[in-house]
Amino acid sequence: MFLESHRPDVILLCPDGTAAFSNHAAGLTETQVGRLFDRFYTVSDARKSTGLGLSIAKTLTEKMGGEISAEYEGGILTIRVRF
Repeated sequence: MFLESHRPDVILLCPDGTAAFSNHAAGLTETQVGRLFDRFYTVSDARKSTGLGLSIAKTLTEKMGGEISAEYEGGILTIRVRF
């Protein structure tokens, strides 16, 4: 579900408990977006990154009964967390 007020560089808190974090991420592929939560995965432009951040976020979110997902549209990456 793409938020109506979706804009880059923004954090949205929704009444249904969803937090959406959006940022510019030009040039990502669907494959890269699909792997963002994989442990040790980094996109080729990432420097000094371990590839653990989103993997840890996914593990902790799911252990607390939540959901986390990534969407990519028009050069904007949105990470959604819902509890």
